[in-house]
Amino acid sequence: MVFDLFLTAAADGVAAKAQKNTDKKNLDEAEEDPEEYERQVEKIEKRKKTGDNLALWLVFAMIVIAILM
Repeated sequence: MVFDLFLTAAADGVAAKAQKNTDKKNLDEAEEDPEEYERQVEKIEKRKKTGDNLALWLVFAMIVIAILM
């Protein structure tokens, strides 16, 4: 079980790194167009906010599961 969690965390880290590189590339390409640049920044911020909310719900769920057991 610990090994599965480690693999999941590693895969998530790889995916986050790839997404960060893609975001950087998109921002570099959109530097000349202010509207496109703002759209890309808003998209990145929305994804981060969604990820933060998901992490919060997962922590809450783990606490509830721990209490119920």
